[in-house]
Amino acid sequence: MVKQLPAPDVPVGVGPLVWGRGEEICSPAYWAAQSWMWELDEPEHYRLGSSLEEEVLACLLGGYGIPAEIGLAAYQRLRVELSRNHSSLTDADSVYFVLKQPILLNGRSVHYRFARQKSRYIAAALTGLERIERGQNDRELRDSLMELPGVGPKTASWIVRNWRQSDEVSILDIHIMRAGRILGIFPQEWRVDRHYALLERAYLQFARDIDTRASVLDSVMWMTMRRLGPAMIAALSRSV
Repeated sequence: MVKQLPAPDVPVGVGPLVWGRGEEICSPAYWAAQSWMWELDEPEHYRLGSSLEEEVLACLLGGYGIPAEIGLAAYQRLRVELSRNHSSLTDADSVYFVLKQPILLNGRSVHYRFARQKSRYIAAALTGLERIERGQNDRELRDSLMELPGVGPKTASWIVRNWRQSDEVSILDIHIMRAGRILGIFPQEWRVDRHYALLERAYLQFARDIDTRASVLDSVMWMTMRRLGPAMIAALSRSV
């Protein structure tokens, strides 16, 4: 099915936001066009693991200021341990022994931050995961995952989005928040720690309004905003 962008002055949904032009970075038309193209090129690109356990492991190691490259490198190490002996990663000391080892990245040695804390979270989460009902719908599974140590709404949503290719949840990290503020769909006073449900509802509605899959739009926003420099983000924010 061929999709076409509406005229730039056509409203998006019922609010004051208009589509804008496809070449206008961070406009609704831009996000729609990029998402449509991405879905054609990379229809299934979310999963980092081959099991829910691996997906939980990968998402616990990422985010919260951890560079994606370091989180993925740490994940690959622990994934090997998980494949060898699942029970070894339910012991925090065993996880820490692997996680504290230096990581060679782009020719330099780096260490995973907060290795001790993450080791405790990983061990407890993989233990608790055994009690979670796998047949729940996407939002129910997200809510159940939030009962695991170290797993908040953002991490739980990330796990469900990846594992289920879900369009029913939203990963509200700093990049999505910036994009939403530039668009004007996230009021400035809303905060992730206090207004997650409201922010998620606004994001999912925007995805529906521009006829994109929420999961694909999230990936496109994350990659785009991550590449934009501070000066560009500041300029886009001032233009709102």
